[in-house]
Amino acid sequence: KCLQTALAPDVVHRDLKCDNVLLDKEMNVKLSDFGFSKRCFRDGSGKIIPSQTFCGSAAYAAPEVIQGIPYHPKIYDMWSLGVILYVMVSGYMPYDDSNVKRMLRLQKEHRVLFPDSLSMECKDLIFRMLQPDVSHRLRIEDVLNHPWVQGKRLKSRIF
Repeated sequence: KCLQTALAPDVVHRDLKCDNVLLDKEMNVKLSDFGFSKRCFRDGSGKIIPSQTFCGSAAYAAPEVIQGIPYHPKIYDMWSLGVILYVMVSGYMPYDDSNVKRMLRLQKEHRVLFPDSLSMECKDLIFRMLQPDVSHRLRIEDVLNHPWVQGKRLKSRIF
């Protein structure tokens, strides 16, 4: 529910990171720090106008943002959520941001190393959220319907 609210139509956070994910005493997830959030603007045909402003932290930034390419802000937020999920299930970052050039190369090559302990479904979800090709990166509806989120098994083995 937190994701659906935060990623409501035409609203983007643009600084999703572990530091901005909070838990209340009932273990409900809350998002904080909406300083970079904004409403998306649409053109005459209804398509979201790409953003050009770099927001957030490099370690959570999608390749297109690091490269300074105009980006779809909702798809950018999905990348950041993939990084957060990776950290939550593994305990460490998927990419070392101490060398941004190297990090960008690994991101663009779609190289994600997973702990052996993760289920195939979990790996698949994160791998698809961290897709460098924005046309293939999962959307919120895809994440919410993914077998790992739904507690189901994948039909075919990919890892």
